[in-house]
Amino acid sequence: MTWGKRRALVIILVIVALVVVVIVASQPARVPSNSVLLLEISGEINEQRAVDFFSAIGGEFIPVQHDFIDALDTAKSDPHIEALVVKIGPLETGWAKLEEIHSHLLAFRASGKPSVCYLGGDGIGNLEYYIASACDKIWLVPTAPVSIHGMMAQAVFLRGMFDKLKIYPDYYHIAEYKTASNQLTEKKFTPAHREEVDSLLHGIYNQYLTEVSKARNMDRAEFEKLVNAGPLSADDALAGKLVDRLAYWDQVQDFAKEKTKDWNPVKLGRYRGRIKNDGSTRIAVVHATGLIVSGESGNAPGGGAIMGSETVAADLRRAREDSSIKAIVLRVDSGGGSAVASEVIRREVVLAKAVKPVVVSMSDVAASGGYWIAMSANKIVADPDTITASIGVLGGKFNVSGLYEMLGLSTDSIATSDNATIYSAQQNFTPAQQKLIQKSLQDVYTSFTKGVAEGRGMSVEAVDKIGKGRVWTGAQGKDLGLVDELGDLNRAVEVAKQLAKIPADERVRIVRFPEEKTFLQMWIEKRNDDDSARFSSIEAAVERLTGAGAYNTPQARVPFDLQIR
Repeated sequence: MTWGKRRALVIILVIVALVVVVIVASQPARVPSNSVLLLEISGEINEQRAVDFFSAIGGEFIPVQHDFIDALDTAKSDPHIEALVVKIGPLETGWAKLEEIHSHLLAFRASGKPSVCYLGGDGIGNLEYYIASACDKIWLVPTAPVSIHGMMAQAVFLRGMFDKLKIYPDYYHIAEYKTASNQLTEKKFTPAHREEVDSLLHGIYNQYLTEVSKARNMDRAEFEKLVNAGPLSADDALAGKLVDRLAYWDQVQDFAKEKTKDWNPVKLGRYRGRIKNDGSTRIAVVHATGLIVSGESGNAPGGGAIMGSETVAADLRRAREDSSIKAIVLRVDSGGGSAVASEVIRREVVLAKAVKPVVVSMSDVAASGGYWIAMSANKIVADPDTITASIGVLGGKFNVSGLYEMLGLSTDSIATSDNATIYSAQQNFTPAQQKLIQKSLQDVYTSFTKGVAEGRGMSVEAVDKIGKGRVWTGAQGKDLGLVDELGDLNRAVEVAKQLAKIPADERVRIVRFPEEKTFLQMWIEKRNDDDSARFSSIEAAVERLTGAGAYNTPQARVPFDLQIR
């Protein structure tokens, strides 16, 4: 057999294998009538499934937020599911997503079917216990501590490192609460920065105390006392009624057998084939996730999503132009990015709103640019713990001339005008250039506050008063008029149905944008990305490692990279 024939045979075999995979994957899931839905929740939970060619090759299923929600909503009335078992590992997900899962676990629990959360590993803290509290029973490995305790908000500041490297971060912002650049320019919280972080922290903490104590049928003050005494041993957690039993995995299985007469666990990847999405009326859910940039959406080199303005705008346009789609829900999970890219997306929201209702559903974060793209919608729905608003703007650059000098490097340049050097990484902004930067930022801030005022039916003065770059929780945002309702994605769909005059009891089919790509599509489209150009200079390396850079357009970004645990 010649080499050409062998190559043709290999290609044919690969195509046949792909067809078989597609056919098998399209078959409906077979679930026995006495099954247990087994949910494994750990790590980071994303809104959109990443386009990952290599995971697709291995057949790996990585659940996203709506997979958990849809499975719980289906299982509570599915006669094939007799019980629910939830295994929780260490979580790296925001509070709003967990709040949604928590509420749907409670809804499953209200169905009367037994639900058990099994805490069988390390890392049982506030986040993990919050999810567990929504189950009817919590079982804990006898040697596992329950590390619930008071919450802490922590931010990392890079200024000291830059000083050692002789790098000067020349950044400006509007207004005092727009503190995203503080990570680069400061060594600790400024008073305004501390004030807004303190407000966020206590807002989320109070929500946590209220929801967990209610789910566990405990007095809130009693639960807070236990939290303040934490971390707790397994025995102390049992004595304090934070858990119901100390047990092992085999005992969880025995419990399930008692309820279902057998141990038939069905994992999420298999069960999602039973989730129905067959309504005659269609509502679009357009996902807008990650750092907002001009261009196409994609995956960031270091992980995470990139929201491309052209991609999201095209998705909104397709949903608007499809007459079978009666309403649009824009699902936002973004701390912002380019003000220009944000405005491109907002424009499509305005155009869509003129044709059919547009409702925004806010996930973990919908702040700064994430709020910009939401502000013109008909209605905004947020979770109580969503981080939102941050109506402000920033811009600047790094001056790495000191680092160059320290390394023995030098540059030389010729410019046609004084402002030709405005974004040069070899000097600070001149006084004249500073005025230009400040004016540019002020112009964008004026547009931002005006847009919020028009979208929310407020005066510009009222918006400025609660703006100034400050972030708020979803609950605070509702009190301030920045959010219409508190609720999850399902509630946003209900609001969209109301606005589109769709009967409340009518099933709707959810059409998601962007459409998830099949393995075959990814195989055809796969191309190698040459990332070497990103490190073509010291400036580029610094920008990539810090997530910042010389922004030649103003940035509407969330004011800090903050962890609340």
